[in-house]
Amino acid sequence: MSKGKGRKQGHGKMLDAWVPPEEAGDPVGCVATSFTFSPVFFEEECLGRFLQIESSPTEDGPLYMVEREERLSGVSCAAALVDQHNCREPRNLRWDLLSARLPRGILHAKISLLHWSGLIRLVISSANLTDDGYRRNREVFGALDFRQGEQGATSCLREAVDFLRSAVEYSDTAHGGSPALHRWNSFLDGVLKSINEWGVKEFDPRKNPVNVHTLFIGPGRPDVFDVLRRVWPGVSPSKWAFVTSPFFDPPEAGNKPAKKLWETLSQRGEAEVTYNVVAEDEPGSNTLFIHAPESLKAATPKGRGGTETYFARVELEEGKDVRPLHLKSIWLENDPNALYMIGSSNFTSAGLGLSLTPNLEANLVYVVNKRKNEKAYRALDKSYLYGDDIDTKKYELKWSPPVEEGEDSPEAGVVLLPRAFGQATYLCEGGKEAWIELCISSTPPPDWKLWREDESGVFYDEKSWKEAGSPMGPFSVPWTKARPPSGFEVTWEGSVGAAWWPVNLSSQNALPPPDTLRDLPLEVLLNILTSSRPLHEEIRRWLKRKKSYEALKEAESLDPHKRVDTSTFLLQKTRRVSWALRGLRERLEKPVPTIEALGWRLHGPVGVSALSRAIHKEAESNDEKAFLLAELALELSRVIPRKSPGSLEPEDVKKEIRGVIDEIRSAITSIRVNTRPMGEYVKRALKEASR
Repeated sequence: MSKGKGRKQGHGKMLDAWVPPEEAGDPVGCVATSFTFSPVFFEEECLGRFLQIESSPTEDGPLYMVEREERLSGVSCAAALVDQHNCREPRNLRWDLLSARLPRGILHAKISLLHWSGLIRLVISSANLTDDGYRRNREVFGALDFRQGEQGATSCLREAVDFLRSAVEYSDTAHGGSPALHRWNSFLDGVLKSINEWGVKEFDPRKNPVNVHTLFIGPGRPDVFDVLRRVWPGVSPSKWAFVTSPFFDPPEAGNKPAKKLWETLSQRGEAEVTYNVVAEDEPGSNTLFIHAPESLKAATPKGRGGTETYFARVELEEGKDVRPLHLKSIWLENDPNALYMIGSSNFTSAGLGLSLTPNLEANLVYVVNKRKNEKAYRALDKSYLYGDDIDTKKYELKWSPPVEEGEDSPEAGVVLLPRAFGQATYLCEGGKEAWIELCISSTPPPDWKLWREDESGVFYDEKSWKEAGSPMGPFSVPWTKARPPSGFEVTWEGSVGAAWWPVNLSSQNALPPPDTLRDLPLEVLLNILTSSRPLHEEIRRWLKRKKSYEALKEAESLDPHKRVDTSTFLLQKTRRVSWALRGLRERLEKPVPTIEALGWRLHGPVGVSALSRAIHKEAESNDEKAFLLAELALELSRVIPRKSPGSLEPEDVKKEIRGVIDEIRSAITSIRVNTRPMGEYVKRALKEASR
């Protein structure tokens, strides 16, 4: 029978899991996995919330790009690992896209691991990283948080990290590594390091109202039922099972999952299984189409009293909206224990680890003793999706098993990238010469070609590769286009359509800033460094002023009697630079979560190097140029970095700053100072900055 119809269900917005609480601190990095995938949704909705981006991609245009650039440049890693059948489409290269290329089975796990400087959050769900998954479907998710000095399910986190390491290895068919793979694994190292530094201790199972376990499926791992038996509390097995799944084994398969489920339940006395399924009425008759195979019912043990299989109908309409069922769960219960598994595993042999080609799946298992912790039991109970009991006497049942496709299985006709093609990486030195590093690990199919995503023709092909000596492993090909590629379409002899070969960055420095942030004037940099407003807001103000100024210049050209005093841009320059340098020092003294965030502060388009270049360009004399640069070096030497949980060590920050001071000192030595007093002052300043 259905599990207690009529009680309030627990619910929440999945995107809220990507929003940091106030005390979470600065974003450090995140990784996520998915089967189907939308790059736009992941970037604008998920990353946008994780990074706390305030501007709108649809309303703010260039300002959104500025803020996105700033936020993404400050994290150690932002990456999605997606099954090869859905790892396609152009995207922003500031985050990594890795293709899970399993020789058999699919990457079906839905994991998000989010790290802020004061919080780590592990989210395991049934929802793909798509708009439908997060906003339309009926889905389920669980989130585990970890903070400094608190207890947490650290064993779950460590197991999730191990699973994410093994999963990402399927993206490296050449086993040669790549910068994107290194960023992924370094991020996972950082998560474990933070947990250790924060002193997060494992929950005491005797005091914790709910025990939590991870349950991962994949090649070489035990199946779901083996794990559930292991974590089930007490001696007596469960008597009641409740299964929710949109997909099942095909009718001809004999339904091994249903049989294994019955083996898990009590073998004596009463035992019942209820399946929450989608069902449709046939208009004008009492026929009910059950979207499940009849083999679920046929698996009921025969020759034994007290065993029964029931079906409950899940409603798909909620108000005016139709919400397809995509939730997957298994609930086991007896008196007094309950176990609730949620996650990505459909009730199929591949999803539960019962086949020879299991999927990669991720689930959370909650275990509670309802006598000792009735409140915790009720909390779990509220999150269960209830169905209406189907009266088999009222209806004539017809079995109409759903076809597993789209959200949960590969679409027919998808062309996969041959395993000979490994990683593709974009490299750029000094913002000028660029290359694409391609990795080929074995002989590719004949007559292969890489097509540019802008449809401007072939970038590289088998002929060019053979002329280069058919190199194996990584090799570089010059890239002459201004815009770096996010991937290539790959065709070969006999291919029906094109496969997609995603491209990732060698490092954040390989990608130039957006045009809006390129070579900002000194006036703008001074305003940014002395303003408490976010960068994109200060750029918004500058663009408005720039537009007004250009209109004024145009009016002047029409009327030669009108004059614009452009000197106001640098009036009282020394005083303004002093204020700006103090603001710069305050920014550099703030705790910084990642080396990438520090790199943005030092070398980004609004950082120290940008200010140094602007001074070089706009100073009105050599004396002024040398003086301002010396002041900059002196202010940098006075920076005293602060430490907070999850931030870089102060000495590591000072080391990077000393490197910038050396660059400024080298630049000053090439400047010919015109007056002796200025020359002596600059020498004293540089000497003090070197201490």
